[in-house]
Amino acid sequence: MRDLNFFQNYIEKNEFKIDKKIIYFTVITFIFLSLIAYTVYNEIIIRQEKRIVVSLRETAEDPKTLKKVEEIRIKEVEVNEFKESVDKIKLLDKNIEERDMVDEALLDKINDNVPEELFLTSLSIQGEEIHIVGISKDKWAIAEFQKGLECIDNYDEIFVSNISKQEEYYNFSLNIKLRGVSDDTEDMEEGN
Repeated sequence: MRDLNFFQNYIEKNEFKIDKKIIYFTVITFIFLSLIAYTVYNEIIIRQEKRIVVSLRETAEDPKTLKKVEEIRIKEVEVNEFKESVDKIKLLDKNIEERDMVDEALLDKINDNVPEELFLTSLSIQGEEIHIVGISKDKWAIAEFQKGLECIDNYDEIFVSNISKQEEYYNFSLNIKLRGVSDDTEDMEEGN
């Protein structure tokens, strides 16, 4: 008869043995299944991308789309030409403002120097000259007006070109030649 030892389980070490073939088979199966899953996943992604490419190609080759693209290109060219024209106009405007000597301040100075006995009937500005025509009660008012206009900046010459008496009034013409004003708008247009 054999003795029963209840403590034998605790005294002896049970060795856990794993079969190497099972480990190799499991690892190889896992790698194989991973490769298959990766291949299937890539195939699905490739098919989706092909559908997107086909859809984009159909859209790009659509006659309506091509017509709209051509219209947009034409409008883009027109917009660029318009921008260039606007830039030229701005430059021309800037040049005109820099050369403009006749402004509201100049007209105010002329108006401030008009004596009470003198009335202006005409004022014309042509290039670098201002022509003033008026009526006065006496010659002294005309001389006072001419002397008062010397406060104008940038003038070369102020002279009374004509004084004539009609009944009890004097008609006169006065010319002011401005300095720094030139009539070269044609030069500016040619430069732009």
